[in-house]
This record gives sequence, structure tokens and C-alpha cells, in this order.
Amino acid sequence: MIQLQSMPHPARYLLFFLLFLLNHYGYSQEVSRSVFASNQGDRKWMVYQDNYRALYRVLFNEASEQLEKRSAYVSTLRTDREWIAYKEELKRKYGASLLKFRKTPLNPQITGRLEREKFIVEKIIFESHPGFYVTGCLFIPKKRQDPAPAILYCSGHSENGFRSETYQRSIINLTEKGFIVFAFDPVGQGERLQYPDETTGKSMIGGPTTEHSYAGIQTLLTGSSISDYFIWDGVRAIDFLATRKEVDMERIGITGRSGGGTQSALISAYDERILAAAPECYITTYKRLLQSIGPQDAEQNPYMAIKKGIDIPDLIHMHAPKPALIVTTTHDFFSQQGAREVLNEAKCSYNALGAANHIRFAEDMGGHQSTKKNREAVNVFFMEFLNLPGDPTDHEVDLFSEEELRVTASGQVNSSLGSKTIFDLNREYLTAGELTADSIRERVEETVGTRFDRKVTAAVYTGKFLAGEAEVEKYFLENDRNDYALPLYVIRKQEGGGKGLVVWNHPSGKDKLLEEPLLTLLLDNGNTVVSADLPGIGELHDPQFRGDGFVQGVPFNYTFLANLVGKSIPALQAEAIDLLMQFIGSSNCHFRSTVKAVGQGTMIPSLLHYALLKGNFEKIALLDPPPKGNYFVESKFYDPLQAFHVAPGSVGWYDWQDLSSFLPIEDFTRQD
Repeated sequence: MIQLQSMPHPARYLLFFLLFLLNHYGYSQEVSRSVFASNQGDRKWMVYQDNYRALYRVLFNEASEQLEKRSAYVSTLRTDREWIAYKEELKRKYGASLLKFRKTPLNPQITGRLEREKFIVEKIIFESHPGFYVTGCLFIPKKRQDPAPAILYCSGHSENGFRSETYQRSIINLTEKGFIVFAFDPVGQGERLQYPDETTGKSMIGGPTTEHSYAGIQTLLTGSSISDYFIWDGVRAIDFLATRKEVDMERIGITGRSGGGTQSALISAYDERILAAAPECYITTYKRLLQSIGPQDAEQNPYMAIKKGIDIPDLIHMHAPKPALIVTTTHDFFSQQGAREVLNEAKCSYNALGAANHIRFAEDMGGHQSTKKNREAVNVFFMEFLNLPGDPTDHEVDLFSEEELRVTASGQVNSSLGSKTIFDLNREYLTAGELTADSIRERVEETVGTRFDRKVTAAVYTGKFLAGEAEVEKYFLENDRNDYALPLYVIRKQEGGGKGLVVWNHPSGKDKLLEEPLLTLLLDNGNTVVSADLPGIGELHDPQFRGDGFVQGVPFNYTFLANLVGKSIPALQAEAIDLLMQFIGSSNCHFRSTVKAVGQGTMIPSLLHYALLKGNFEKIALLDPPPKGNYFVESKFYDPLQAFHVAPGSVGWYDWQDLSSFLPIEDFTRQD
């Protein structure tokens, strides 16, 4: 044990300074003590104790790089002409993925009617796509202007949709002030469950965010976002309002909180008919979102938005110069700094467009919730800009029961009407393509999002240990982007191997590989095996990471972020394989054999993407291959773990089998 009192003053100060740095940067006292401890059984390296965050860090850095470029460009915009051109380009990129939709007959139905002293409620069903039913309630004040302004109310992530007590309070208050309010169920909520259990009446897979993300992954894999469907439901809801003689289509507003705030921002950015938008408890910037809670469930993540140069403030820019109110609370998990930054940036476009008074900001103390002060701020906003003067006070109101506001006979569009689901529509809207030897590389590069620009800067040897008859050398590979270190093993028989070199990255990590019987066979045949923990696996797996996109334990929040920046999980893992291959081919390495590879389970897509785009393997053996690409279109209840390792946008164009047809696939693992 080190005796501090016996140490020279300079050395003692240096020790204290080292401990200060370690504690300052978040290391525990146990980690600090490990500086002086010898633990030969530890298979990690002290400097990279947070290496398990690699997957998020890589994606965050990619997003930051893209967002900084966008911000730099936006900061140059000055004149109204520049802002108008910027808006037009935004709208072109933002709306491109909705071009696949067509306005078809709404076939509206009124299934019931409720009456109160000051208003009536009509229960409405319409079709936003043929056979795809939307349920909602139209709240019509008895005393109103003729025609009257109308507000589209979007619900947050409540299981019962707009029937939630919180949402009813806002809806009824607005109605009693003279606004017509149309509240509808989002996909996966209320009477629109996508995976209903007819016995229980609940979702078979989880709550609203799980419903969104599970269906959303299927749309993502085919090259779109479920946000397209949320936006289109809103567009068709406004189309429904246009059929009502009571509604003044020149005075349409939209609002909603949380997920409803997301919908309000997304829909108002797309549909020009919305005059006034008041998204609540959502608006921030991607930068602040990624610094805090990260990307959430599927409908909040438009397809490749950040890569296209779209940030959350752009939802406000696209709505400008029409009135917008950003509604926030001080303790919301959506970053308040981000909300302020959106306001400041939005002022630039509104000022340039001569509408400085049309961008507003409301804030109250509270968490992720609706407060009386904020509800009254929304009332004031709509009264002013939808030209309906009155008392903005938020009053206590009598709420309806869920049963009273039920629109369908059974409580679900699936059982009552045989409604299609997102799964059905995703198959209908799928655009399939055929690849040739000349086109596959370009298409794959564009889809998967690889960037083979990392360079290994050091292969750091950290020791060795014995595993049965095998000797395992430990390394981590540093790279010039300094975002993570790639941990790997070099495994050979103790007397050494020289017959061949095999790259084998196990789906459960390099430690799990040591338990594989096939490893023993490869080693006995004189092979050396190199295995790394790829991002998201083994030492590069973050067990504490959480988010609204988790489905059956699979962290689709990573997938959503990867797609926002135009990447994929297979791309990140293929880039890591490239680091491993640089290590093998380095002048400091003693390997001179031809290289073979084993792809196993969920690691097959990343290996084959690397092999097609950059690799030079003599042979590739495939173990436990994943399902074919059409599995994710034809199977309503797919395996989330398998989907996690598929590149968004690839389904319908290619799958791992298509990649393998261009590669030297041969089972060499059973040869002597």
C-alpha cells in the first residue's frame, strides 16, 4: 500500500491531481483505487471505462456534425427571399416521403351523438386510407360564430387517446369558448390499436409508445417513417373539417401536448391550411434532445431528417410566417434550453418575413404536464389569431367517461370494422426494386450509410489469459475519431497457429465466442481467430440505456437515431469490422495468412455489408442465418432483435441473401 506521508511533495500533489481528474470526470472511488491495483483478471482498460456508450457516442457525434453544418447555413439567412427559398427547399425534402399517399374518399360516418348544455359531440369515423379507419369526436358549441374557427386536437401518449382527463379538459374548455374542436385517436391509441388482443381489449405488445415503435420499425425498414402516417391522419382530419359547413376553413388551429405536441408540429409544418399552431411540451432542438433523453418513439423521427438538413426548429420555419406558440414547462424532459434556442432561431425567419408578432412563447413551472397558466396562454393565442374574442380563463369542466366517448361498437376499429393496420399499409406502399451486379454496390452504400474513414491509430496490447487450451491476447484499437476503442481478442492454441486466420464476431460478444465448440475445431485445425465486440455488443453494450423505443428489450432508440443521420446499426458494425481488418493488415501485426470469416446470426448483415463494400475474404461461412428480408413485411409479429440488425430502407431492395450471392460463401468450418 502506498504511504502518502512518505511520498515527496511533488509526487503527492501529482497523485491528488490524478484522483481529482478521475473523480471530476465521473469515475468512482473504486475505479480511482484501481490505478494502484493490479487486477490481471480484468478484461477492460481503465481509460475506456465508459466505452459501453460507444454506440450512442458515435451516433451523437455524427448528428452533431450534420447539425452544425445546418446551423452554420441557417445563420447566413437574412432576407425574406432567402428564408422563403429555404422554406421551399425544406418543404420539398420534408414532404417527399408523403408523395406516395393519395387523397381517397373519406367515407365519414357519424356513429353517435352526445349533448351538453353548451355543446354537442358527434362521434366520427373516417378513412385516411382506404379501409384504414380513424376515430374521433367533433365537439360543436351551440353558441358559436357562423362559420366558426376549428381546432384540431392531437393526443399525447395516453392509452385512451383524447378521452384522457387531461386532454378532455383542454378540449371542453376550448369548445365552451366557441371553438369547434375535432379530437381524434392517434395510431396505436384509443380505438385504433394496431395489435389488439380481442380478449382483453388491450395491446398485445405494450403501451402506445411500443405500438408506435413496433409498427414504426417495419415502415423504417421499407424506407419511410411512421410519422408519415401520423401526418397524413392529420391532413385527412382537416379534409374532414372541410366537409362541415359549420367550420371556417380560413381559421384552423392545431394543438396537443407531448406526443400531441409532436403531431401538432409535424402536421402544421406540412399542411398550409393550418393558420395557428400551438405544440405543447415537445419543441426543442435535436442537439439538446440528443444531449438529454435522446430520440424517442418512432413517430417523432421523420425518415433521415437530420441527414436531409432538417432540425426541429425547421418545423416552425415551415409554418412561418403564420402564428405559432411554443408551449413549455420548466421541468419538462424535453430540453428547455432547446425550446429557447428554437424560439431565438424562429424569430429570425419571422422577423425576415415581416411577422415578428406571430411567434410566441409560453412557459410555466412544472414537469411534463399541462398547467392552468399554459392552457390559458393557448386560449389567448387562439382567441387572438383565430379571431374569437372572449374569456381565456381555464374553467373546471364536467368530463365524459371513456364509454361515453366510444365511437365504435366494440371499442376497436379492428374488431368493429375490420380496419387495416400500419402493417397492411406498409405492404401496400412498399416499393420493391431489383439490383444487378452493376447497381448493388451503389444502392447498398446509399442505404446502409457506411463511412470507412476511421483509421486505427494504435493497437494497444492489454495482456493475455488462458481459456482451456487457447491463449487469448487482448487489445483495444484506438482510432482517429476518438469516439470509442474497439476491444478484441486474438485467440490461438498455446503452441501457436499458422494455418489460417479467421474473423468471427459473435452476436453475444467475444467472451461468448470462447464457449463455442466450433472455436475449438478451428483452433485445432491451426487457425488463429480474431474477434471483436462490435458497437452495441459485449463491452460496447450499454445496459443502462433506456428510451420510449424499447420493444421486448431491443433498443430501437438507437435505430431511430441512426436513421435520422442516414446510418444504420449494420453500418456502424461494418465500420468496426474495418478497424479490425486494419489491425490484421497492419505492418505491426504478424498475421500473413489469407483471411476467412464466420458470420453468425445477427452479425451476418454487418459482415456481409463490409465484405461487399470493402472486404477481401477468401471464404465466408454463415451460421444461424437471419430471416429473409420479406419476413419483415410479411410477418406482423416479427422478431425485434432480428429487425435491429437490418438497414432501414433495405427491405424491398435487398437482404443478406442478395449480398451473399455476390460473395464467396462456403462452409469451411467443417474442413480438416
